[in-house]
Amino acid sequence: MKKKQPTTLIVFYVLVLYIFLQFSWWAYLIFTLNVEILELQKEVGKLSGSENIENYNTLLRNKLLMITGEGAVFLLLLFIGFRQVRKSFIREIALGKQQNNFLLSVTHELNSPLASIKLYLQTLARRELPQTKQKEIINKALKDVERQSNLINNILSASRLEDNSYTFYPESIKLGRRIKDIVDVHPQETHKVNVEVEEEVEILADPGALDSVIINLFENALKYSEKQTEVTLRINREEDFAVFSVEDQGTGIDAGEREKIFDKFYRSGDESTRKTKGTGLGLFLVKFYVKAGGGTIEALPNQPKGTIFKVKWPLA
Repeated sequence: MKKKQPTTLIVFYVLVLYIFLQFSWWAYLIFTLNVEILELQKEVGKLSGSENIENYNTLLRNKLLMITGEGAVFLLLLFIGFRQVRKSFIREIALGKQQNNFLLSVTHELNSPLASIKLYLQTLARRELPQTKQKEIINKALKDVERQSNLINNILSASRLEDNSYTFYPESIKLGRRIKDIVDVHPQETHKVNVEVEEEVEILADPGALDSVIINLFENALKYSEKQTEVTLRINREEDFAVFSVEDQGTGIDAGEREKIFDKFYRSGDESTRKTKGTGLGLFLVKFYVKAGGGTIEALPNQPKGTIFKVKWPLA
């Protein structure tokens, strides 16, 4: 079923139509009035014996050209103004929808780990379990705590970026070693994770920002690819840059969305029907941190399917 146009846009279109009709009517009245004035002048000329029909025809033609020229300029400016206002309306509507999706997703993302942690604690409190089972439940609860901590950190970081209060403290970091450490504390039983890095590659970056880039890209690859498929984290050197890439064999990203995915709150699809978790902040923060460190990031298609996120970071 086709969605209805928002009320604001409908009112805007009606207003545009009304202004155009009014302009056309007033242009017609002005031209008619000029014709009547010239006709009166012609009659006066006849009575005074100084009639010059050619002069009156020239005046009429000049008046018509003047009204047409000024009307065309007015319509052009009106069209440009309406076009800009319409773009602003559509942008605001899209942003409102994204923010609504964000609130829905955050509500779910905050509730889900809390519900899991509560269930794990209730299980430990009510049952006498073997130590191995207790350890397994505790590890699951810790993963949910870490997941919620990452979500809250993303929200806080986005808020600090909004008011320009985020401060970077860059230092020399061994990128390959950092990637291995993060993968080691995020063990995966659902995917085949390959790490192909040189541990001694050094870059100049803020440790917190760098960790956020690696974690978000890694978790994004796991989230959007099927279980038991490969996720590869790789480092290459290109001149004065370290190239960090995260490759998955998931659903991939449409060409038209490869730039939009870095916008704040942007997530393809509708929040009420989407199955994958997220808030639309992860890739927004990733791009900001990479650019702040003097690097670049792009999303590329993987072969035969999936996505490659490629980050180029200046070597220290």
